[in-house]
Amino acid sequence: MAERNMVNLTITMTREERKALKQIALDKDITVSALLREWLREYQEKEEKSNG
Repeated sequence: MAERNMVNLTITMTREERKALKQIALDKDITVSALLREWLREYQEKEEKSNG
């Protein structure tokens, strides 16, 4: 990915949620950050389709 102006984000979750998130990212062979960015992009696209 091309470098952008990235920021750090702190979230609070249970250990079980963190473990699940890390496992999903591992299964996809990407980082947790990349997984969250992917989910956000998919959500935004879905919202644009439903609102447009």
